[in-house]
Amino acid sequence: MRTLYIAGLTTLTLALVAHPATAEPPADGPLAHQLPTTLAAGDDYWTPARMRAAAPLTAPAAKAGAKTVTPFAAGEQVDVAPTLSSATRQWAVPYVTTAAKQLTWKSRGLIAKTAGKVFGTGGNGKDFVASGNVVTSDDGDVVVTVGHALIDNDGRWSTNLVFVPAYKNGTAPYGKFAARTMFIWSGYYKDGAHQPPLDFGMLVVKPVKSKTVLQTVGGQGIRFNATTAGTSNLLLGYPSNGNGGQTLQYCSGASANPAYGMKYAMLCDMGGGSSGGPWFQGFNKVTGTGYQISAHALRNSTTSYGAYFGPEALKTFRAAEAA
Repeated sequence: MRTLYIAGLTTLTLALVAHPATAEPPADGPLAHQLPTTLAAGDDYWTPARMRAAAPLTAPAAKAGAKTVTPFAAGEQVDVAPTLSSATRQWAVPYVTTAAKQLTWKSRGLIAKTAGKVFGTGGNGKDFVASGNVVTSDDGDVVVTVGHALIDNDGRWSTNLVFVPAYKNGTAPYGKFAARTMFIWSGYYKDGAHQPPLDFGMLVVKPVKSKTVLQTVGGQGIRFNATTAGTSNLLLGYPSNGNGGQTLQYCSGASANPAYGMKYAMLCDMGGGSSGGPWFQGFNKVTGTGYQISAHALRNSTTSYGAYFGPEALKTFRAAEAA
């Protein structure tokens, strides 16, 4: 939806010349976009063959001369606790905690259910695949992913969006949760260019078999305005360069120097398709639960980057939670 702002006219009496008053631009905030009701539960469009054929999503190219926005200053830390599903089992299987080279996630736990693939059709009409994660929310229907999975480099919204938790080898063990509304921060797409520091997005998904995605698989915690600089350096997703994107992969490499206006950086080799995968702090190795503090948004040849979940992400999450 677009709002038209009409400036009134003011008369400068001394010069007897009319000048248009300058209207203040609207303040940035959560921006919702409704998806057309075209899919009942994702099965009509997202067949196993179509899911396998979807192209891995890559980060948008930087626009020459584009200015990088400065996010709001962080406020008080806000934690939303994880939610275990009734069927969640606890696994005390360790994972490698110093792996810059991606490995297949075999430790089970809640993350093996809440992490999944995001499928969609881009503004160019081509199907793509990214990553996402279920987090605890009041209505139990919020999935966190990356902003560039929801709107492309030409400002066109994605369609046919579904989330498939625990995707593995072409299967959807808990169903395909069709998105009904998506949220980004309005300042993310600015002056015809994407803003890496605000590259996060939220999907509000429909129930499957009368159960929300939170009731079905549980939800991870999410943390906003994190007050500690360090992270557990655990990043998960479905990269195309790891088992062809058919299994959940992870990196737990060393911290790197942030760049591109991002807050978090770590050594990791996960490629296309891992965009939107969850980045954790305070991860419990036994239950497979933690607090998501970012989403995989950008990568160069050696390093992965994630935006800070600050006030903008908190407001976007609250808007998605209430939708």
